Parts: sequence; structure tokens; C-alpha cells
Amino acid sequence: MMALINKERGSRMDELNIINLIKKTLTYSNQNIIKGIDDDCAVIKIDENRYLVATTDMMVKNTHIPSILTPHEIGGRILTANVSDIASMGAKPLAFLLSISLSKKEAKEDFIKELYKGLDEFSRLYDCPVVGGDTNKGDELVLSGTAIGITDNPIFREGRVGDKIGITNDIGRVYCALKLYYLLKNRKIEVKEFKKLCSKYPLIINKLKVPIARVKEGILLNKYRLLRGCCDISDGLGKEITYFKNFELNSDHILKAVPEDVFEFCEEFSLDPLTVALNSGEEFELLFTTSNINKVKRVLKHHSKVFEIGKVIEEGRYIDGEMFREGGYVHSW
Repeated sequence: MMALINKERGSRMDELNIINLIKKTLTYSNQNIIKGIDDDCAVIKIDENRYLVATTDMMVKNTHIPSILTPHEIGGRILTANVSDIASMGAKPLAFLLSISLSKKEAKEDFIKELYKGLDEFSRLYDCPVVGGDTNKGDELVLSGTAIGITDNPIFREGRVGDKIGITNDIGRVYCALKLYYLLKNRKIEVKEFKKLCSKYPLIINKLKVPIARVKEGILLNKYRLLRGCCDISDGLGKEITYFKNFELNSDHILKAVPEDVFEFCEEFSLDPLTVALNSGEEFELLFTTSNINKVKRVLKHHSKVFEIGKVIEEGRYIDGEMFREGGYVHSW
């Protein structure tokens, strides 16, 4: 779930290769499609002032769903993962559809009821009703969600030279939570020790279990036209930042977005906090470019913290003046 991509891919197939292959194969479009593959959402023009944005995200049990998650938490997470893409476009969520494949183990009334209770709870949080989907039988649990939103000004993954790069809130906790989970899964620690560590680091484990999409923040920043570009942090800052092409990051500024409990966790488990920050996926925070970072902070004062971590430059990718090495998570085969 948290494999890193800061090494050569060679000839093996990964999701980036697959996306490139799909893009080359799909050649038809029309005048209504403003943006297809290559952003957090597809953008479809309705009229001169309105655009539909649509996204889909899938969760497969063995790849995306730690066994420590309850059915209720799984339901909340699949909606959050999809709605987070809507938020990054500066759009208002309209509706959600969920297709689900259940194995015999999950095809039980209690499991299904709790999963959809979680889905219902978070649909209320985001004002994004669940309006349909599909059900099927399979060998393991698979959830495939589709979220639809609307905006008068879709925000893409872009930046202009001189723009500041910012993120909302904190990063790093999900990486640490998954570290704990894999210690348990790989039998490096016993259940008793795992529970003790979860009690010691409650905010860390909670961000894995109950992440929140920054819908209000995306809509607010778009309302005041403060975003040049935006994406959500789902695969890790080290991967998402490359969507902005040319940039210079400051590690000290990134570390200001790392909360104290992550520093404490890194000390206990001999981890580098910067590596954790760059490779922590499924944070669902907003990563954005703006020409007015101070106004962004003022607008979001009562909603989210904002950290400036770098700037867009003419050419190159750097951190502290040295070449930036891509990180984050990517599926590979």
C-alpha cells in the first residue's frame, strides 16, 4: 500500500505506464470535454458558466483496505477518496455512485449494513448523496466509486512561475499508521503491543481510519479565485508535487506541516520525518499553487492550517537546491 517509486521503473508495468497506454489508445473526444485523463477529475462543459467534474476511485481489499478498518470506516473512506478529487477541482459535490463486489466473507447483512452506514454518514458530511451503483460477486471485496461535482471554474494541476506552493493542515500521520499496521500484519509486534501503540498515537491511527476531504476549503478558495492549480494528496506529496512540473521545495517548510506526534513516532521507530512527509499517501489534503498565499491563509483561518512549502520556477525540480527525487506510491505489476 505504501510502496515507494523513487527508483527506476525499467520495463515492468506500473499504473503510470498503463495510463500512458490508455491515453494513446483512446483517441475520440468532443467539444464538451474540457479535460479528460491527466487530472484529478474529468471536466465536462454544460454551458458557458457551468462545468461537471467527475472522478472514480477504486479500493481493493488486499491492496487498499487494511484489516484494522471497520466496515463503517471502509464506507467513509471510499466516499472521501472520491470526493477529495472533487474538492481539489474547487467544485461542489453533487452525487456519488458505488459499485461493490463482495466475496462470500463480506456478503453478510451486518457487514453490508455497517459499510453503507459509514457511506451515509459521510455523504451527509459532504452533502453528497449516494444515488446508485452496482453489486456483484467476487473473490475479494472491491469498491469502485464515482463522484460527480459542479463548478463555474474548474482548477487544474498547474502553476505559474513565481506562484507559491502550499498545503492544507498536516502530513505524515497516514504513513506512520500504515507502519504500525504492517508491523502487526507481518507479526513484528503482537496485538497487545499494537493496541498500546494505537493508544499512544491516537491522531496517527485516526487519520488512517477516518480521513476527511477538504471540500469546504476547495470551494472557498475557488470562490475567491485564489487557486492557480490544485490536486489532493492521495499518493504522497513526493508524487503529487511533480504534477506542477517545475518547482523548488524547502524541507524546513515541509517539516512545519509535520505534527509533533509524527516526529515522536519517527524518533521511536528510527524514521526520517522528511521521507515520511514526502511519502505519506491518502492524506487527502490539498496541494495547491497560488499568487497570494497570505490571503489563502486568511480565508481558511477558521477551517484549515496552511503551510507554504515552495514555489514554481522556470525549469527543474529541486529541494533545498538539490535535484528532487520523486517519491510517493504507485501500483506496479
